[in-house]
Amino acid sequence: MALTSDDKNQIEKIVRKEIKDFLETTQAHTLVMKIVQKELGNKKIDDKIVELSTKVVVELFKTLWQRKSFWESALKSVR
Repeated sequence: MALTSDDKNQIEKIVRKEIKDFLETTQAHTLVMKIVQKELGNKKIDDKIVELSTKVVVELFKTLWQRKSFWESALKSVR
């Protein structure tokens, strides 16, 4: 007997609730945050995330610009 999409959605809701409850009732969240902060160094996590995100976006746009001929014609033909 295969699971229906409703069954899958219900299972997903239950799992999400269980994970949320686990993280709220244990010190798992703070433990993970401490480990991440230790690995990143003294800088705040938000600063590192902003720095990394900026680098990723800049590289993305640079790559898109360099390969403009590859995707530009495909976008122009969509109407």
